[in-house]
Amino acid sequence: MKRIICILLSLLIAAALLAACRDTSDVSDPDNSVDVSASGDLFANLPDVNYTVDGEPAEFVILTTGDWAGRYKSIEICANEQAPELISDSVTERNAMVEERFGVKIIETRTAAYGDMLTLIRNNATSGTDLYDVVMPFMTDAAVLSAEKLFYDLNTSSVSFDGEWWDQNAKSTLSIDKKLYFITGDLCLLAYDCTSCLAFNKDMIDDYNLDNPYELVDSGEWTLDKLLSMAREVGYHDNGDAKKDFSDIWGCMINSSYATSMFISSGERLTDKDENDIPTIAVSGDRQSDVFAKIFDLCSDSSICHIDSYAANYDDVWLAASEAIATGHVVFRPVVVIDIQEVASFDCNFGIIPTPKYDAEQEEYYSYVSAVCATCVAIPTSNEDFEMASVIMDAMAQASTDTVKTAYYDTLLKLRKIQDDDGERMLDIIFGGRVYDYGILFGWGGINTFMNDIAFSGSNTFQSKLDSITGAIQSDINNTVDRMR
Repeated sequence: MKRIICILLSLLIAAALLAACRDTSDVSDPDNSVDVSASGDLFANLPDVNYTVDGEPAEFVILTTGDWAGRYKSIEICANEQAPELISDSVTERNAMVEERFGVKIIETRTAAYGDMLTLIRNNATSGTDLYDVVMPFMTDAAVLSAEKLFYDLNTSSVSFDGEWWDQNAKSTLSIDKKLYFITGDLCLLAYDCTSCLAFNKDMIDDYNLDNPYELVDSGEWTLDKLLSMAREVGYHDNGDAKKDFSDIWGCMINSSYATSMFISSGERLTDKDENDIPTIAVSGDRQSDVFAKIFDLCSDSSICHIDSYAANYDDVWLAASEAIATGHVVFRPVVVIDIQEVASFDCNFGIIPTPKYDAEQEEYYSYVSAVCATCVAIPTSNEDFEMASVIMDAMAQASTDTVKTAYYDTLLKLRKIQDDDGERMLDIIFGGRVYDYGILFGWGGINTFMNDIAFSGSNTFQSKLDSITGAIQSDINNTVDRMR
């Protein structure tokens, strides 16, 4: 009898505790179907709100890049037939979590052609309509639109955007005058996909008895000098047809924008910011000149193949470059992460590593993000409920970490055939050192391209060219800052 009484008392206490927990739920959810972060974990930083109206969830519309963009289309907002099943399943799971918790229905509007993102956002603003709650432009487009003051300043939201699901490096870098008009994080897969790195042919490493690239990265010895010395050990070998192309043997292939990528991986930046969060020119200085001199020497070496110069020889020179590394015609080739699938399609023995450091004294590896196709998120000023947009945007980002981002990693490791534990560790290093630079996004005064032009010109005119465009760079910076204030 005592045991029965104890059990009954335990059940009564449990029932009382459960009722107390229910009393704290959102009054707009009377059947208590929504879990209000009882664990103090997911969504705990967000207000206890539910946007259901008259029993119907509120539509939450996100403007994304459509299928016209090929490999750079959006696959992370709603399930997409052309996306890997693993990604689409995780997107559906993530959306269900957010929709149930906040009483919304996530809807995607996809652009139909190049330029639509700019046009649709501008037209939405001028017509006074409220078609999109959140937009996901490429970063270069976002920079243009933010200068036109078409986005809310995220720093004015009650949502802090300080969560680890947002790229905090991007948050600090992409603000101007202490205003943050767009941000990227786990919600934006293309910001990962457009991260620069190097692919290498493992068999050629063994055939030429070269140092293990993974071990060089781990020891901190993976530097520009090391890349050049290994490329020279392989050199250039004509296949006997008396013409240079991708059927020959090369130590390394480099694309036209890789000079800027190497400059950034060396710990340098095109622009910095002063104490008032205003962009400043960061290219000029003794170390910067020394860094570029080393880049120039590498780009000028006979063991280096300039991919762009062979564009007329191939229908798709970039696919041909991927095939060259897969078939053992080049040891190293710079890629962005999304290109890994293309290299892997040739069923070859390859690895990936970060772009090299300037020297061994440099502590970190840095990875240039190609902002032309890297996506971000922003809230257009045409949206009449900035606070709701902030809440749902943050909720989607943090719910993406253990769903969409995890599936993305699994897709890279399984479907794109990153073939070993070393490759997985390299991914963490590559993604952990992502760099965003407003000089790349805005291209002020040609700051984003001048090094690329000089690197392959045959003459190192770095300082004189920089001197000639400094005035234009500063004038463009001043104009942008004035427009964004």
